[in-house]
Amino acid sequence: DIDKCDSEVLDIEIFPDRPDLLSAETLFHSMMPFMHNSPANPRLLVNAGTVSMKVSQNLADIRPVILGAIVRGVNVDDAVIKRLMEHQEKLHFALGRGRKRASIGVHDLSKISPPFRVEAVSRDHSFIPLAMDEEMTIQEILENHPKGVDYAHLLDGMEKVPIILDSDNAVLSFPPIINGDHTTVTTETRDIFIDVTGLDVRACESALMLVCLQLSVLGGRIESVRVTTCEGKEWTLNGEPVEHKVERSMVEGILGNTFTDEEIGNAIHRMGGIFNGDYSGILSISMPRWRFDILHPIDLVEEVAIGHGYD
Repeated sequence: DIDKCDSEVLDIEIFPDRPDLLSAETLFHSMMPFMHNSPANPRLLVNAGTVSMKVSQNLADIRPVILGAIVRGVNVDDAVIKRLMEHQEKLHFALGRGRKRASIGVHDLSKISPPFRVEAVSRDHSFIPLAMDEEMTIQEILENHPKGVDYAHLLDGMEKVPIILDSDNAVLSFPPIINGDHTTVTTETRDIFIDVTGLDVRACESALMLVCLQLSVLGGRIESVRVTTCEGKEWTLNGEPVEHKVERSMVEGILGNTFTDEEIGNAIHRMGGIFNGDYSGILSISMPRWRFDILHPIDLVEEVAIGHGYD
C-alpha cells in the first residue's frame, strides 16, 4: 500500500509477514521483477570462505542457534550505517520477536581475528561494551547498560550467558544484548562479519540472509563462515532457492480460476520466484530461502477458514 509518492519520498506500508521488504535494498530487490519485469533472482550468491566459528556444547540450553557470514567490499558511509542499523532493528521486531527468537550483530572484520568461538560464561566475565570506555561485567551490563536493562529479561534464570570471542580472546558480542565496542562498523569499514543468534533456526537464517542481501545490493560479496554447531554439526550459509510443490487443483480451487503455465510463470516471476513446471498436476516453484512467509501448501483447516472469511 502506497501512502505517499513524490519526487523525494516513497512511503509504503509493509505488512509484518514480509520481513524481506524492511530495507530499501531488499525492497528494491523485490520491486524490480514485480514492477519492471526484471529477471527474478531467488538465489543469494555465496562464495566459499575460510573463516570458521565453533559453538560450545554448553550453549544447547542457553542460545543454541549461532550462525554467521561475511560480506566483503562494502562501500560504507553514514547513510549506509544508518540504513543497516534500522534494518537490524526492524528484523529484531519482525523476525526476532524482540531479539528472543533471533538477534543480529554486525562487526568490522578488520578489527577482529578469526577463527571465532562461542562460549557460555559466568556473569562476572567482563569486556568493554558498545558506547562505553571501561570494562563492565556481564551482570553490570544487564543492570546498568541501556541495552542490558532493555533485554536482561531474555536471560532470566540463566547462570551462564553466551559470548562470541575471536582468536585473541576479545569479545565480539554478548548476544542478544550488546556488541563489544571495538568491533563497531564505521565509514572506514569494508568487510563486515555478521552473527545471528537465537532459538529458531529458520528465523535466524532468514535474518542473516536479509542482512547479506542488503549489503550485496550495496556492492558487497557474500562469503560463507563454517560454523560448528553446539550439536557438533557443520553449517554454512545456503543461498540456493527452496523448491515448493503444490497441487495445481488446490491452487485453482482456492483462487476459483484456471491458469495456463504461462500465467502461473508470470505470476511467480513477479513475486521473485521461478516456475519450474507442472509435473503431472504438481506445480514446482523455486522461491528465495529468505522468504519467511512461504511455508507449505495450506491444509484443509486453512481452506475452511478462508471459505468462511477468516484471515
